[in-house]
Amino acid sequence: MKFTLAGAVGLIATALAVPLAGQAANTFPAIDVRVPVSPRPFVAAGGTHLVYELHITNLSPRSTTLDVVEVADKSGPPGATPLLRLERDALEASLYRPGAPAPDNERRILPAGRTAIVFVWISLQARAVPATLTHRFDVRVDGPTSAAGKPALSISGVDVPVSAKAPPVIGPPLEGNLWLAANGPDNGAGHRRALLALAGEARIAQRFATDWVRLFDDGRTFRGDPLNNASYRAFGARALAIADGTVVDTVDGLPENVPDPVARAVPITPGTLGGNYVLLDLGDELYALYAHLQPGSLTVTKGDRVRKGQTLALVGNTGNSSEPHLHFQLADGPRAFAAEGIPYVLASFDLQADPTRVTPAFREVGGSLGIDPVSFARWLAAPAQRREKELPLLNTLLTFVDVQP
Repeated sequence: MKFTLAGAVGLIATALAVPLAGQAANTFPAIDVRVPVSPRPFVAAGGTHLVYELHITNLSPRSTTLDVVEVADKSGPPGATPLLRLERDALEASLYRPGAPAPDNERRILPAGRTAIVFVWISLQARAVPATLTHRFDVRVDGPTSAAGKPALSISGVDVPVSAKAPPVIGPPLEGNLWLAANGPDNGAGHRRALLALAGEARIAQRFATDWVRLFDDGRTFRGDPLNNASYRAFGARALAIADGTVVDTVDGLPENVPDPVARAVPITPGTLGGNYVLLDLGDELYALYAHLQPGSLTVTKGDRVRKGQTLALVGNTGNSSEPHLHFQLADGPRAFAAEGIPYVLASFDLQADPTRVTPAFREVGGSLGIDPVSFARWLAAPAQRREKELPLLNTLLTFVDVQP
């Protein structure tokens, strides 16, 4: 259920340092910082979140080390506590170097001409959403000796506007209880970092995608033979239109995989990545993708108008999929994986267990996942909590509600 292909960079805002007094011309910091997509605020887990990426390129002929990345409210008072400060392990964990991956303890080191991506996730608690974010970078530039021990130099700039558009409010893509947001929105999730260059420009269509798997009442995804798709509770579930829209693309006829973490029924290419899928145009540059569907189960074709709650297809295990599940995402363009993912919120759902309880209770069951049965039984015995206009985050366990026939 993971997508790990990666590509190149995009653009919006730029900051290029100039020589600092007292610094040799070949050792001043020269980094180019670009933000492909401005953050769009959304509510999840009781807070408001801002999610975006910083693409940092070292234009210097010498290695540059990133020590600190800070994000602040541009309108805040001088000296105010930053909204986010990344350094040491936290910065390493948020960094990715496209191309040849760097060892975990060297991600902050940018050789000449190399680019790193900082995946930013800011959670705001009980405060207003800033109109504009601004950034500060502490860097060290290599010289005749190693950068280690050299004083950090600060670069301030790169102002990023925060989108004023509210996230779209959608209906449920599925129905019923015990749906788990596997590989769901999270700063370290595989979807979050799936940078794909499929049409000459790298994009993250899966920025807020979720792989919805369904659990039985014992906390497992399957009963019986784990190599049989029909053993999985998600298999055959109805994929539902989240809003009125028009079908702009479909793929059908790809065979089912045998459930397996690695094996696939067809070679994985840009055309088979999502397996059988339906792509809906919801208007206002919103496109909903339903992927890994059962072959022959699609009830719609390109050009069809659909109504909210209408059955589009059945959940299957096709394309880059390890077991039956629904890959669901919203993006801004009519191509399944060559677009920018955007956040959304469900009109309502019933929370059965939040990620802070679910994640520690995971255990492996065959090639799939399961949950400690004692913990699971306790969650089911407790009343669910109705949540409205929130995005379910990674490992949220919920019941979809308000399904239209």
